[in-house]
Amino acid sequence: MLRETNVQRLHWADKTMSVMREQQLEACERRLGLLPDVTLFDLEDERRVEELWRCSYDAQEQPRVTHLHTLQELRGRILAHLPTEAALLSVDEHLLVERLITLGGRAELIDWEETSAAESLVRRLWCAISREEGRIILHMPMELLMPLTMIFSSRQHDEIRSLLLRHDAVIRALLYIGGLLHYEEPLHHLMNDVLEGTYACDRMLALRYLRIAYDYVYDRDGEMLLLHPGLAEPEQLIHAHPPQDGLSMELDEETMRGAMEGLMPEERPLFDHLYGLLCGATRPEITEEGAVEDLRMLAKQGVSLQEMQEVLATLLTVHPTQEMLQAVALLHRQTPRWGSLQSGSLQ
Repeated sequence: MLRETNVQRLHWADKTMSVMREQQLEACERRLGLLPDVTLFDLEDERRVEELWRCSYDAQEQPRVTHLHTLQELRGRILAHLPTEAALLSVDEHLLVERLITLGGRAELIDWEETSAAESLVRRLWCAISREEGRIILHMPMELLMPLTMIFSSRQHDEIRSLLLRHDAVIRALLYIGGLLHYEEPLHHLMNDVLEGTYACDRMLALRYLRIAYDYVYDRDGEMLLLHPGLAEPEQLIHAHPPQDGLSMELDEETMRGAMEGLMPEERPLFDHLYGLLCGATRPEITEEGAVEDLRMLAKQGVSLQEMQEVLATLLTVHPTQEMLQAVALLHRQTPRWGSLQSGSLQ
């Protein structure tokens, strides 16, 4: 998902990972209200074809197309690309389509996190959104539901998805270690290690997968950079440490395993200690785990100790105790920083 919010002038309390994620989902929900309430397969004539086309990924990726589209043309394009797009769905999209299949093509969005996946399925021109008594309902026409059911049950689809999930775990681990990645290396490995020799080997749709599956921004040269969702100011990291060939870094197995789990070996005791101190003290809408995660992401960005302690105070229903402040100081000092595999205490 494109990182659209400029947070540079905000206080770090408004630039934590949980706050940024909430802002992105709120923006996504607002966009849902502007999307078409019908699919191409619901239309009976050509009057709304261009409206649907303009909101699609295809229109975004091929902005120079000048001819008017027909209903038959776009329906044919969707059906022709269906197996490849199904193989290259994000994890959240795939889960939502599985639920649509189970429920016969009509599903209420029950989790805020599903709004991004729902928006993406609408922009693929697979689904439409409606609101019923305050509920958001996602619809998929039978013309797509039946072929997708067959595709999802095929051995080839399962094999590609298995490889894709392993690739995804590696990319997320490297983003956890480095904060950001230039898109070319993940795309290269996706095309050559996952998709080569399969029916899903399509560069444009692989690029679409990267844009949907990860947060990203464009640098000053127009190059796409994949971001860890906790990185609030990518410009600062780009300036200090230009993106390198992240997939070629020599990392030991323990470090890589920890990064895949979202917690490095040296970070575990820091997490456990602060988590224990925050139990029962965080605001109702914030979990203890989420509070520690937000603070850990700030430490990875080199936020000052004073600012981290100020953020801590905003997460609690009580005044921070001396033990909490000391635990945050330890987190600040010993958490590995983005841009280096060394910890802050060694920098």
